[in-house]
Amino acid sequence: MAKQKRRGKGGKAIEIPGLSNAQPPAGSAKREESERRQKAPAAKGLRGWRLELAVLLPALLIGFLLYVNALGGEFVYDDKPQIARNILIQDSSNLWRAMFSDVWAFKRGDAAAVSNYWRPTFVLWLIINFHLFGADTFGWHLLNVLLHLAVVALAFFLLRRLKVSLRVAGAIALLFAAHPVHTESVAWISGSPDLILSAALLASLRFAGLLGKRQTKLGWMLAIAFYLIALGAKEIAIFYPIIVLLMLWQPTREQGEEGLDWARALKIALPFAVIAVLYLIIRQSILGSLAQWPAGGADTKSTILSAPMVFCFYLRQMIFPYWLGPSYTLRAVTASNIGLGNLFIPLMVSLLVGGWMLWRAGRSKVARVGLALFALPLIPAMNIAAFVPEQIVHDRYLYLPLLGFLMMTVPSVAALFDKAEAVKAPRSEWLIYAAAFVLCIPLGWQTIRYNRAWLSELALWQRAFESDPASAQNYIQYGAELYTQKRFAEAVQSFDRAMEIKPLPLGYLGRGRSLLELKRFDEGEKDLRAITARPTAQVPSHVMYLAYEALAIAYERRGRMDEAARILEEARTRLPQYRAALTEKIAVILYQTGKRPEAYQQLESVRAEAAAETLPESRQVFYRLGLLAAELGRNAEARQALQEYLAHTKNATDPEFRETRAEAEAALRRLPK
Repeated sequence: MAKQKRRGKGGKAIEIPGLSNAQPPAGSAKREESERRQKAPAAKGLRGWRLELAVLLPALLIGFLLYVNALGGEFVYDDKPQIARNILIQDSSNLWRAMFSDVWAFKRGDAAAVSNYWRPTFVLWLIINFHLFGADTFGWHLLNVLLHLAVVALAFFLLRRLKVSLRVAGAIALLFAAHPVHTESVAWISGSPDLILSAALLASLRFAGLLGKRQTKLGWMLAIAFYLIALGAKEIAIFYPIIVLLMLWQPTREQGEEGLDWARALKIALPFAVIAVLYLIIRQSILGSLAQWPAGGADTKSTILSAPMVFCFYLRQMIFPYWLGPSYTLRAVTASNIGLGNLFIPLMVSLLVGGWMLWRAGRSKVARVGLALFALPLIPAMNIAAFVPEQIVHDRYLYLPLLGFLMMTVPSVAALFDKAEAVKAPRSEWLIYAAAFVLCIPLGWQTIRYNRAWLSELALWQRAFESDPASAQNYIQYGAELYTQKRFAEAVQSFDRAMEIKPLPLGYLGRGRSLLELKRFDEGEKDLRAITARPTAQVPSHVMYLAYEALAIAYERRGRMDEAARILEEARTRLPQYRAALTEKIAVILYQTGKRPEAYQQLESVRAEAAAETLPESRQVFYRLGLLAAELGRNAEARQALQEYLAHTKNATDPEFRETRAEAEAALRRLPK
């Protein structure tokens, strides 16, 4: 029997029978080569960096080129109110108020919370972009694309930090850069929270990984700073401490890998968990509640029943992203519509895929971190009770989860290649990298095609009809854009279709305003009164405000000035947060009926509110006050009011403000010095 020698005490050789000429099991050489490459440290030195950049550069180039046709897009959907009409981001004096308010608070008039979104990093991003580019959307889009490229690069270097081989990491970066499921986040300006979140989390993970080797003050500061940026971009960053723990922890069964034991990994993750708890406390104090639930949302039972279907939808979007749109036909599963296609088959697929993911996570740190990046950001998206019934899924929720999915699947395919007898181990990585390039062709084509839907409001909602023709929200949004373009008859048709699907306050508002423009006053008034007749708590405050405004306009156009004034007084009582904006409209009615002193008194009484309210039209108080004071011979007061108006609206992007600012400047020049 063959013998192997080892050294004993005193340096004497000791023979161990049966080991010296033992042959490795069949196929082990290929497996050992694969393991060696997975565990090998990253290439070092200038040559190593050049090689890494050479592999990463194609992903960055593809990621940029695929979004070139999105750079000319307009403000669409949430961009218009959130940017073009948001004085909290336009006026630098409102910086801290904007940072410590709900993202949508400006619509209420008094900056009180109206949604679940306190996102100070995102708001700061809007402020910076607005002061850099204003209404020029090219710059906004360009920075979104650059953020996407930053995420691609950070993902690549995270993979290399986790010992993923060079070309497998490059393949993941290629697929991530080109995947069309990212279009909503990259081509849509208001999709940037997912980009900011992902870039900041991956940067923080980079420094958190270094803390596992050596803890320094600078390392902690950078890891925490990037984590705070991520928390301020999107709420799902609260799960980050779990990702840190899984990245640093190394089970004893995984020999030869870098990592810490459970206690040491937990010690590093714990400060991030404390920060997450503090964030939740501050968020609660600002928003006033942990969550606000939409009217008509799914109940707990429907949320549970719908989970497999929603999970399978997101799997489909990642694996076969052919059907893409701003909304989809998925609706909550209820006890009355349970079927094979919406529950039982999705449940079986979810169990199989989920089981495979857990199995992979138990065998590889890369898969474990990938599972965390995939599953944790998707947890809030699975809670469909938090979404309006027609919008329970969105592609943007997959931005970071796609990276985690690729981290689980691409290395698994590489491992299969390694095991194949026909493929030599060193060539398998090239096959994976080449396959990723080939897949970038159909993926990239889909990205380019879908970008076009986000170029304009009309294109977006026309695409929405294709992906979800049974959505009342889609027809409302389409009708609103037709109204903006003064295509009132077509707008009425769109709102009619929306009302047939589901009568919503926004549908009544849009149709009522369109009917008024067509001089069908009685029909329009009926729709608007369907809103104002409801209790205030049942209608979004801004919708109620617009309904009252439209009613007053209807009465004014028919010469019923007293009724117009009365309806505005009623609105001011019910909606005190819009006191200045409504008072300005009352003053216009008083002026038109010859009551100029009364109009002046009304305007003067709301000067403080006009400066504080977050509706752009509240600033019109100063404009009206300046013109009226000039007519009444109060030149000093007129000058002060007009100057205040110009100061408050210097960054306004609304065309109406450009016109009135020109008139205010002309009025100032006419005043005697």
